[in-house]
Amino acid sequence: MESHKHLLAKNMAFLMLVSPNSNLEKLLKFCLATKITGKNPGKTTEEMARKLMEEPSTLAYWTQDVMRIDDNYTSEEWEALGNMQLTDIDKFMEQLWQ
Repeated sequence: MESHKHLLAKNMAFLMLVSPNSNLEKLLKFCLATKITGKNPGKTTEEMARKLMEEPSTLAYWTQDVMRIDDNYTSEEWEALGNMQLTDIDKFMEQLWQ
């Protein structure tokens, strides 16, 4: 159980360091808006996240795959996706890494 607390603390510390209005914040807000339960046919959510990190140029397709998991496209998801302003995927991901 202590390892879970340590992992949670580590993730909370990471989230506190995310700059407001950064591309990372936009991506995290999108992830939160999807409200995925973890019951994903095919790949796990961790596998999906790792695939994006390995192939960042697939971000536009990745967002659609994530939204499609529960077959429930919500206005919150669409709003978070729109706020990402994905007109230049390479530039978005480059800025995300900064």
